[in-house]
Amino acid sequence: MDRRQVIRQFLIIGGGLAFMPSCVYKEGKLSIQLHTIQVTPSQEQVLKELADSIIPPTDSPGAAELGAHLFALKMVDDCMLKEEQEAFIAGLKQLPADLKDPASLLAAAEKNKQQDLVSFLSSFRRLVIQGYSQSEYVMTNLLPYQLVPGKYYGCVELNSTTSKS
Repeated sequence: MDRRQVIRQFLIIGGGLAFMPSCVYKEGKLSIQLHTIQVTPSQEQVLKELADSIIPPTDSPGAAELGAHLFALKMVDDCMLKEEQEAFIAGLKQLPADLKDPASLLAAAEKNKQQDLVSFLSSFRRLVIQGYSQSEYVMTNLLPYQLVPGKYYGCVELNSTTSKS
């Protein structure tokens, strides 16, 4: 056997092996990287729909468009204790795969005494509202920042609406 032919075959086999993992079918990738909790892309989609029902889009973007559900997942992953993360994931696993009526989900969970689902929904709602209200769009367009003392007007005329003191 020729040395060049062996090297060529090794390169062809090595190139094929390098591309082999991309041929394996996976369900999909998450939009963000999580370190401690395991969430599937289908669960992320359900959370996106649930966040969109909490703060729906109107003339301003909704929670799903601003990524508030991703903020909630990142907060759970980074900032919650292990027990709280486990309770969150347990409640997430109890969510139905297709949300027909997300608004009635909390009432149904309380009626059926699903404590994990109730605590999951309340913490997810709190985190979605926090993520939405602290998003760049809301902070720049809906709540414009003004310096605390405000602008100083040195020379203004007094009129009847100002105090006479």
